[in-house]
Amino acid sequence: MPVQSAAGFFQTDVGELITSPNGRTWWLHMPLPDGTRIRGYNQDLNYHFKTWDALQIPSSGGLAGKSVLDIGANDGFYTLAALKAGAESVTAINSKDWDTYPHNLQFAADAWGVRPEIVTADFRTHDFGRRFDVVLFLGVLYHLEDVFTCMKILRGLLNPGGVLYIETQMTSIQCDLPIFENASDIYPTTVDQLKKGLTNAGLSNYLLPNEHAMRNLAYSYDFTYESLKGEHNLITQQHPHRQLFKFTKQEA
Repeated sequence: MPVQSAAGFFQTDVGELITSPNGRTWWLHMPLPDGTRIRGYNQDLNYHFKTWDALQIPSSGGLAGKSVLDIGANDGFYTLAALKAGAESVTAINSKDWDTYPHNLQFAADAWGVRPEIVTADFRTHDFGRRFDVVLFLGVLYHLEDVFTCMKILRGLLNPGGVLYIETQMTSIQCDLPIFENASDIYPTTVDQLKKGLTNAGLSNYLLPNEHAMRNLAYSYDFTYESLKGEHNLITQQHPHRQLFKFTKQEA
């Protein structure tokens, strides 16, 4: 099936920037149905569109009948995109670290007339009571201190044959072995960690993988592995320290 640009889901363009409701802040430039965009912090106005496009999910029926879990949903762009792409249900979860969650997501969901399930909790300890066909894990991996335990949890959240999409910051260390670079404010690292800027939100960066480490993570937890590169992935092309991956859980 053809893959349509994420902007097609929302039928909007850059349009007029507007301030956020009730004086709250936004991380990404969320589109609204009238064509305006909420003012966001991210300097790349279309970063979230590029990320969604890189997943190569068909715009028409690509998620039909699927249950989706959006971990680290924040302002909810990917939650809404999954619903617009035809998902049967979408659960958005974010911890209490962001004081704008779930208010921003609820505003955007109301604006678009969609009804995601919204959970404020830590995905590592929350009991969802079910498994999902698709898990979106975008911009979360490098915030984890214990990546390996989390991978086991993520696998347990997926139905057999389910797909885990990962977007993460990467180390720029070139090596033929799997490595995780330790993020630090104490000594130089290959990528700006912004740890000090994130402490107010209760977040930090911990481990930056290389591609060999991501492949080994997939194989260690019985996933098939795919690095999402190519013409659809403007993120890797324009932001070389970010990459996207598709892990598919093996059938039982």
